[in-house]
Amino acid sequence: MPIFQFINAENLSLMKKKQIVLLNLLTAIIFALLFYKNYVGLNLLLFEILVVPIMIYLNKPVKFNKLNISVLAGLGIYAIMVLILNTSWSIFVNIITLFTLSGVLAYQGFRSYIHAFAESFFRLFSSQISILLDWGEPVIINTQKDNKKNKFGINKVVYLIIIPFSVLILFIVLYTSASSKFYAQFEEIFSAFQRFLESIYFLFIIFIIFGSIVANALYMKTKPVGLHNLDLNSKDNLFRIRKRNYINFKPTGLKMQYLSGVVLLASLNFLIMYFNILDFIYLWFGFEWDGTFLKEFVHEGTWVLVFSIFLSAGIALFFFRRNLNFYSKNKWLKRLTILWIAQNMIMLVSVVLRNYWYIHYFGLAYKRIAVLFFLLLTLVGLITIIIKITNIKSSYYLWKVNGFALFTVLVLTTCVNWDLHIAKYNFKHYNRSLIDFRFMAKLNNSALPYTIKTLEELEEINKIQEEAMPFELSEHRSYLWDIYTYQVEVLEKRHRFVERYENMNWLEWNLADYQTYQKLQNM
Repeated sequence: MPIFQFINAENLSLMKKKQIVLLNLLTAIIFALLFYKNYVGLNLLLFEILVVPIMIYLNKPVKFNKLNISVLAGLGIYAIMVLILNTSWSIFVNIITLFTLSGVLAYQGFRSYIHAFAESFFRLFSSQISILLDWGEPVIINTQKDNKKNKFGINKVVYLIIIPFSVLILFIVLYTSASSKFYAQFEEIFSAFQRFLESIYFLFIIFIIFGSIVANALYMKTKPVGLHNLDLNSKDNLFRIRKRNYINFKPTGLKMQYLSGVVLLASLNFLIMYFNILDFIYLWFGFEWDGTFLKEFVHEGTWVLVFSIFLSAGIALFFFRRNLNFYSKNKWLKRLTILWIAQNMIMLVSVVLRNYWYIHYFGLAYKRIAVLFFLLLTLVGLITIIIKITNIKSSYYLWKVNGFALFTVLVLTTCVNWDLHIAKYNFKHYNRSLIDFRFMAKLNNSALPYTIKTLEELEEINKIQEEAMPFELSEHRSYLWDIYTYQVEVLEKRHRFVERYENMNWLEWNLADYQTYQKLQNM
């Protein structure tokens, strides 16, 4: 008789739980060895090479679909970009994608990136709770002696050891604070414990504990919060819902919704058309900077317009959310809605122009670059709304397509060292764009070869800026750095980087730091 017939489901679950515990401990130790006292570099790639196969093994058989494959491929791209560019953004997106991959492997069949990410986010917390409360997959084991069933879980350790010990420590602290005689009895123990906390071993143990938390979030399978089933049961196309309630049936219900939509959208189209005409005249073809900091023009104006675009999309979705999609006489409502969305696209171009002029006069910065990508995603969203209306698609279709667009944009943004391009662009266009020396000094280390300038170069830049800017720079010295403060800060930053690079661990190696060090040595 085959051996697997003697192994029941309960024993298999117990074996798997023990397996996860061992893998968790192994991963935690390796995590501490890779990252303790080290910056992120090659170590992140090595860690993911270790954990990804384990995640696939624990969730076998894995049925790969387009989303699984794309998330796995995206994680590979991000890991390589961390090794090549080593930007904070690439590291952040890499970590987010790693936990998202753990979710799509644990709950297979996802088609929406947004649903998959949200489920994975909740799993970060539920996996930790499940360890303590056996909320995930509690295991029941049979004893051969008395055939009693006992629940196996770490909650016994928590209730019998951790909680009593924690309460005991609390009262020891309270009593030692109240009595010097009582404190004298424990003084030697406290001193030894303090030396332990200050030692290298305690910090290493902290890294092991954190590594265990990470491993648990990657390996532990818990109950989904509901988004997984929602994703599996959702359809791309919208279907008509026929209500057979003859008592409360209102034959004019759809017609009234239709007429209300036509009146509202006709009015809104005239309003936005007037707004766009003003932008054509004063922004597209007649923009002149009056020397202000463009706060109202860009910061406040841009986000108000973006909010209005989202509100417009919400209005369009409101009217085409249910059976009005199937109303035989909704032709004019569709036309007015599509015209409304198209005019919002024109407004979107106006927002891009506002951001362009801001970059033109004040240089590149993180938020100004982020606005451009955000507007790109907004454009995709508006296009998908038109597709939804014309092809009678569901809201799930919008989530799925726009989630894929977001994932694609994340891939693109991590493949560029933005700090490097910001430094190059801003110093190249100093004759027309204001250089914020405070901001430039805080760019990452890869920008150092382009931000280090001689005093003569900085004085020349400052002189041209004084002539080019239509306002007095001296009036804003409370915020803007002078060239002397900037040079001191950048040179100190260079010294710190060179010292760190020459003493760094091989696990911290990355191409960006290597190239930066070589360029600095040749300057």
